Amino acid sequence: MVGRPWMGKPCRDAAVRIMHSAEGFSPTGNPPQDPHPGLYRASFSVQPVYRNIPFRGKPRMRHGAMVVNTAPHAKAVEYGNWNIPRYAPLTKAYMAALAAYANG
Repeated sequence: MVGRPWMGKPCRDAAVRIMHSAEGFSPTGNPPQDPHPGLYRASFSVQPVYRNIPFRGKPRMRHGAMVVNTAPHAKAVEYGNWNIPRYAPLTKAYMAALAAYANG
């Protein structure tokens, strides 16, 4: 059932909710100090995925969706580095969606 094409829409809807939550968690930057304020927040998108996920040893193609950020500094914002603290907006958005699902 998960391999059917119509399963892509519920996956995309869930990814869009996670994307909007990640936009809310993402830092904007301070215009005098940041050369590109709001670039990270504006770079979120949802991409459809058609991936092989084995089930009981047999290959099965599954529909899904993936939230991505195309900003050049997206990895540094998510995981942090020596100059940028770890903000982890995608991780926080995923955990918020997981908690909302668990609570009903």
